[in-house]
Amino acid sequence: MMAVPRVAIVGLGLIGGSLGMRLRALGLASVVGIDRDPSAALRARQRGAADEVYGELARVREAEVIIVAVPPEQTVAVAWEAAAHACEGAILTDVASVKAPIVAQLAGLERVRYVGGHPMFGSEGRGIDAASADLPAGHPYVLTPVEATSGEALRRMERLSRELGMRPVLLAPEEHDRLVAEVSHLPYLLALLLARETDPQAREVAGPAFRDATRVAAAPAHLMAEILRLNREHVLAAVENFGRALARMHEMLARGEIAQAVGL
Repeated sequence: MMAVPRVAIVGLGLIGGSLGMRLRALGLASVVGIDRDPSAALRARQRGAADEVYGELARVREAEVIIVAVPPEQTVAVAWEAAAHACEGAILTDVASVKAPIVAQLAGLERVRYVGGHPMFGSEGRGIDAASADLPAGHPYVLTPVEATSGEALRRMERLSRELGMRPVLLAPEEHDRLVAEVSHLPYLLALLLARETDPQAREVAGPAFRDATRVAAAPAHLMAEILRLNREHVLAAVENFGRALARMHEMLARGEIAQAVGL
């Protein structure tokens, strides 16, 4: 039985494309895909990310759930435009990895019931060609309700996330941003530094450990710059905390306390 008969996904890149593929693969919903980039829309159709693919936001009007899966700097404007075309009472959610500034602007949307969301999956790949129906499975699906959030809409999003094979986690928007700065945004910066600062000769003899540690450094720089800008305060705190921990490790190594440094 379909969780929601019809879902519209606006933005058919890595996240939106993967969600569309999984919804269809599991038979959870028919999917209307919307992407204003004709090449992305064509490729999404070829890869089976949606049952129908269009370039106009007006096509969200028949969907019970609208997922806005565009870059963070576009999310608010696209969500407001989608809401204007949506049927009364539709659920509208987003996938942005920074929540507080976005939820603050979308919590008062009219016509739709907005639920902030962040499905915590991805890869260093980009675009629809990196999408896969398998990517969402087993990962957290963070939902960020506020006082204005419809309880029924939140419950439906929790149910949908479970049916996607994901684990719903409820967090306040600000708490989400603090935690994600530590487990996502800081690791990106560390991978970037490791990739940049390692001796080129050392990279020639690097094995899987180095490749795994630097994999996320290949994430799209323009996207990560926008995410870091939006979550700057929490990212700065995470960097400062890590810097202090790294300094303590340096002191232990300098004193020859190797066992203590590695936790023995």
